[in-house]
Amino acid sequence: MLLGYIIMFVVGILLLVKGSDFFVDSGSEIGKTLKINEILLGVTIVSMGTSLPELIIAITSAQSDVTEIALGNILGTNIFNSCVILAVISLIRPVKFKKETVRRDMYMSVIAAIVLFIAMSDKIIDNASANVLSRADGLIFLVLFGMYMYYVLYAFTDYLRERKEKAKENELKLKLKDIDSLTKNICIMIGSIIMVFLGANWTVDAVSNIAVTLKISEIFISIIIIAIGTSLPEIFTSISAIKKGKQDIAIGNLIGSNMINTLFVLGTAAVINPIELPMDSLIIDAFTFLMVSILLLLHARGGKRYEFSKAEGFSLIAIYLAYITYVIARG
Repeated sequence: MLLGYIIMFVVGILLLVKGSDFFVDSGSEIGKTLKINEILLGVTIVSMGTSLPELIIAITSAQSDVTEIALGNILGTNIFNSCVILAVISLIRPVKFKKETVRRDMYMSVIAAIVLFIAMSDKIIDNASANVLSRADGLIFLVLFGMYMYYVLYAFTDYLRERKEKAKENELKLKLKDIDSLTKNICIMIGSIIMVFLGANWTVDAVSNIAVTLKISEIFISIIIIAIGTSLPEIFTSISAIKKGKQDIAIGNLIGSNMINTLFVLGTAAVINPIELPMDSLIIDAFTFLMVSILLLLHARGGKRYEFSKAEGFSLIAIYLAYITYVIARG
């Protein structure tokens, strides 16, 4: 049985690698055809696709009344995304953030982390008997997500309006070959999402079953094993984008995934079934995510360079290792 899980893990990794590669290529081509800037593409379409595993796990766990798995997965995934994936990107080559990415997306990411921490702190704020993410909290998350997406798309409409004013009318029309290219790449993108989705689920299932076979605790599985497993699409998509010189897609995917995970995925799970925190120590995980989000913003704004160096990448890896050590120690 263990050998079967290992084979499933290998196949899942292969699907993730190729699916992510196809996703970046097709997404980039769609962006070129529709004249969409790559940071917007990364924040919306790419990040939506790579967040599918978290969404499916959240909905499934909410319907099965094991919502703590959804919460642990989201917290673990966001911390992993912010620390490890961004560190890997910065080690490949220094990360240069666009000003609008910092001013819009990274500030909103910090706000989302603050709202999550407050929503999880019922015992501290309201002297409640338990910390619970209620349906009202979930609705607040979804409203914030809607506002964020509206802001992103509104900024894009301004971008399009400026292009229309500067461009000639005939340059704005899609030619027949553009329509063919668009159709082909949309089909490739759909296929690649399915590959990434299947690969992530097979990988998570394999790793989870291996962990259960080795008698690893459920909390450890949800926060570390499943979180890392569901982050694999972000890892491969970001690395693939960086290698192709498409840094904006990688950064947009990373920030967008965290926003979707925190506000949309967790909000959806809480609306379906309120999430009661099984461990008060999960507040520390939420606080860690908040501190990492603030640290990323400070690094990006440091000296107004809008850059992220290799040294800062190593510091994030050190933070993640310290966090993992803490999670293992608490059991």
